[in-house]
Amino acid sequence: MFDWTSDVTSTISSMPRGSRSQLTAPTNADDARERILAAAERCIDRHGIRKTTMDDIASEVGLSRPNVYRYFADRDDLLIELITRHARALLNRARKSISRQSSLPDQIVETVLYTAEHARRDPMTRHVIDPDGTRLGRRMIASGTTELMRAEMWDPVLDAALVKSELLPGLPRSDIHLWLGNVTKMVMRGLEDGDGDLKRYRSILRRFVAPAFSSSNAPVGA
Repeated sequence: MFDWTSDVTSTISSMPRGSRSQLTAPTNADDARERILAAAERCIDRHGIRKTTMDDIASEVGLSRPNVYRYFADRDDLLIELITRHARALLNRARKSISRQSSLPDQIVETVLYTAEHARRDPMTRHVIDPDGTRLGRRMIASGTTELMRAEMWDPVLDAALVKSELLPGLPRSDIHLWLGNVTKMVMRGLEDGDGDLKRYRSILRRFVAPAFSSSNAPVGA
């Protein structure tokens, strides 16, 4: 059993006097993980996701690095959990934003636009939409996290469309997830590069993307 008391005591002895009063021992493993994740987020805000190290996080939370590893296998494991939380928060906001869209085409268009516009402003959520060639990006894909987030984003929309006979039958879900994920990445990059604004991309998506998924019962917005 890990003894938080001994670790905190040894950490306090090496901390500047002014910061010792801020350190209290977590009450359980969940509390410890939450504190470590919160510390990681503060480090990322200061240093960026690529430059944040486990040493930074351990120092921020007031633990030794080996004791941080008791809760997260490695840096990528920790970052993937934090990234997933950011992505789910974005998904929840996206669902609320598109809840007033009644047709499948409009839901597809507005979900892509909302996700692309907001993910590009959040470096952590961006890793779900556009995993890079770093070890973290490769781990995101290999762990299935990227595919899981795509499924969580699109399956509620697609399930509702099936019930209303708006979605073409027989379309493989994994193909839909992959294609709409790539479309979202394309729009996000385009918005960053200035290739188009939301109005232009909305028109493009309505003409070239949404109709591919819609049955004849699903009206396409003007």
